[in-house]
Amino acid sequence: NRKFYFFPLRTRRANSFLEELRNGNLERECYEEKCSYEEAREIFPQAQQLVKPGLTDVFWFPAPNLCLSSPCQNGATCTRHLNTFTCKCAAGFHGSKCDKVRTTSTRCRYRNGGCEHFCRENPDRSRFCFCAPGYGLDQDNGTCLPKGQSGSPGFLPVGSVRFPTEPPLVNFAPRVVRGQACPKGHCPWQVSPTPAGFSCGAIILSDVWILTAAHCIWRKPSAILHIYVGKHDLERPEKTEQRQRVLNITIHPDYDPLTTDSDLALLKLHRPVKLGLHVIPICLPARNSTFAWTLYNVRQATVSGWGRLVEAGPIARYLQWLVLPRVPLQECRLHTQLNITKNMFCAGHRRGGQDACEGDSGGPLVAKYRKTWFLSGVVSWGKGCAKENMYGVYAKVTNFLDWIETVMATG
Repeated sequence: NRKFYFFPLRTRRANSFLEELRNGNLERECYEEKCSYEEAREIFPQAQQLVKPGLTDVFWFPAPNLCLSSPCQNGATCTRHLNTFTCKCAAGFHGSKCDKVRTTSTRCRYRNGGCEHFCRENPDRSRFCFCAPGYGLDQDNGTCLPKGQSGSPGFLPVGSVRFPTEPPLVNFAPRVVRGQACPKGHCPWQVSPTPAGFSCGAIILSDVWILTAAHCIWRKPSAILHIYVGKHDLERPEKTEQRQRVLNITIHPDYDPLTTDSDLALLKLHRPVKLGLHVIPICLPARNSTFAWTLYNVRQATVSGWGRLVEAGPIARYLQWLVLPRVPLQECRLHTQLNITKNMFCAGHRRGGQDACEGDSGGPLVAKYRKTWFLSGVVSWGKGCAKENMYGVYAKVTNFLDWIETVMATG
């Protein structure tokens, strides 16, 4: 009966009333709109018109689930995509189907073993990755992801900054000791000098522990020491700054005031500082791992502080930062003729011109590995500032990790 031929076989799900009164149109239904199964049926009322067995020009067909055949091997996870799949490999395997075994010849000293943070080797010559505090190991067993552990929305894990900018590589210019002003919040682990007896820089290790150079607080009672964190401008109060009193001082037992060897000291604060965007601890290298070697091979490092802008000149008002190349120990000894011990290393330019200076002592020299900043050295001493053949000398932090962690755990 022709009267029933035009009776609708299914109810349309209208986009708009007037639009759905019109006959189905391929261009309108599937080019101008999202081509869903419902839209396709408005063009082809009969389901048989959508799928024609045996023909290659099928208009609509269900995408096969290629994961049903278990293509991923060795315990890998299969993720379905349109007409394809991806495999997320378990530890020790790689390849598009995770069918290839990672050889144990990939040691930690080769590209850090593929680890984003720390790599450690087992007695059987295999290796495993682990992360700095505040991070967790991702399912790929190599990437470190922030845990997001803190109640404050501005929380960032150690060694990270919300602002990704890095200091520019400034071309050499005579008499330039300082670098450039570190934008506010870009050096959040920096501790500033104070009028109350502390004239050096320092580094935030946690909410209660500060690391600095031993010569900065040699023979100074903790009762007179205060520190500021979250500072940028030394000449005016800032909303981000926090002032805290030092509770006690622990100087490294091997510190020698004559040679400046083992030039490190830990300060424990009377009360914790509040961590946030402008106050973030720096990340320490891991003990008993090969990361010290990895960090050593990061040739460019960043020093920061409010030290003198030129030798015997005024101190900086705004926090400065500067990129410096690390110098091999033998080269430093050869050109400076100074007593550089195994607990020290040098950074700077042989031609001079850029350097840390008086007032920067105790401050950080940090190196960025992948996406995380790590503490490489502490500003210790130098002969003059930015002189030719006279590099800046830094305390080698990786030599003191056992002492630092022991004091922080028991102090």
